[in-house]
Amino acid sequence: MKFLRNFCLLVVVLVALLCGCSQSNEDDLKSAKRFEELKTLPLDSVLSRAFNFYEQYQATNDTLLRDSMNDYKSHFLARLKRSTDSLCGTIPADDSLAADLREINEAVSKYFYEYHIKHMYWFMLDTARRESLLEMVDSTQKVELTAPGWKWETKEDHEAAIMGIPFEEALSALKKDSTSMFKVAYFVQELQVRYVDTVAADMKAFQKIEPFHIKREEWKKTKSACMEKTPIGQQVLVLNKEYESLLNNFMKTKARGDRRFLMWEIPVSPRFWDDDFSFHSYPTIVSAVLNKNHDMVTLNVNDGYGRGGFYYLSKRSGKWEVVMLRDGWIW
Repeated sequence: MKFLRNFCLLVVVLVALLCGCSQSNEDDLKSAKRFEELKTLPLDSVLSRAFNFYEQYQATNDTLLRDSMNDYKSHFLARLKRSTDSLCGTIPADDSLAADLREINEAVSKYFYEYHIKHMYWFMLDTARRESLLEMVDSTQKVELTAPGWKWETKEDHEAAIMGIPFEEALSALKKDSTSMFKVAYFVQELQVRYVDTVAADMKAFQKIEPFHIKREEWKKTKSACMEKTPIGQQVLVLNKEYESLLNNFMKTKARGDRRFLMWEIPVSPRFWDDDFSFHSYPTIVSAVLNKNHDMVTLNVNDGYGRGGFYYLSKRSGKWEVVMLRDGWIW
């Protein structure tokens, strides 16, 4: 009897798996067919139709309109992803510099994400604490609501408190927050990096180098290999000129006042120096100064809205690690 029960259970599981695979294959076929149907449309038409459905959905809350919007938007992003695959495929497999730059990019992104995710979670916990205290006291009482960390003796103690937060705990909490910037589905990476080789032999020598003083003609240009995924699982895209121009024109003419249409898939930020928009994710490596052996590097990294820093990395046991960070300017 027990054998028969286990056998029936096994059959049920196998049937469920087969049905799941069948449904998955069917969905893939439908997706491929829909891609073929829409790929003859110009990209700006695809994006415009998606936005028209979005506006109608916002006005009526009709889920059919939402599904139509997602259909066209998904097609646009699928074509962008294919463009990214093509760009990344142009990098020779034996290009050791490109491989190093990919690993350097991953190391910087991991460091950047870890700190900012923990900092955002710390801020979330502090806000909840302050609101809780306000609920517990009479409105006539004076209560000091000092954020944890604001009165640490040193900045280093404050930073240590933030970095002491478990990363998985912070990431899990932010993924549940519908307003978190880390819910963006795609990480948009710049492919080209300026670099120069130096005779610097150690980190002390690197710290004395000012990239701003390096002559323009000494810089070389290279394509860095694309990351496949970010440290928190976002899919990586690279914009070519066609897509960047198209997205800029679309945002300026149709969606200037409503970035929500795109911003949960890809980051969209207005540029403060002109009327254009930026679609690049942070952190963005602007330039790299390497030693001759290519086992040490200092990077000029754009890590926010007009902000940046110099990241110093060293290759230890074949793995790139961030060893120091100092504030800087973007150029």
